[in-house]
Amino acid sequence: MYATVKAMKLKFGERELIQLTETEPPYLGEINMDKLNSAMNEANSEIDAYVGSRYPLPLQVIPPFLIEIGCNLARYYAVTGDLSENDSIKNRYESSIKTLTKISKGELTLGGSPAGESKPVQTSSNNVVFAVGRRDFGNGGW
Repeated sequence: MYATVKAMKLKFGERELIQLTETEPPYLGEINMDKLNSAMNEANSEIDAYVGSRYPLPLQVIPPFLIEIGCNLARYYAVTGDLSENDSIKNRYESSIKTLTKISKGELTLGGSPAGESKPVQTSSNNVVFAVGRRDFGNGGW
């Protein structure tokens, strides 16, 4: 998971999440969790589509910038109204998509090994080699 409720609250605050998700009566002053979860699921699926074309999923370690991208995408998907060209929500969404495109093309890496490539073998210069001689017990026998 990239976008989570906790990450969304930390990044945007509860007040903004209420404004984004509580768009229909009854207005209770609470986050509409169905709408927020739907937006986060869409964002997380989209990130998986881009990242999964290059890296095996699920990622073992999620870079913090992917969490930020997930939150930006989820925020964009939670908006119900039209956005102006200069709206920061739209600008962050477009910037996030550009970053994901770079990841999928290999122009930006997450660290680790891309899908289909094995990790380099770790070697050491302090190797110990054992040489075993012949097993002769004499007189041609055991």
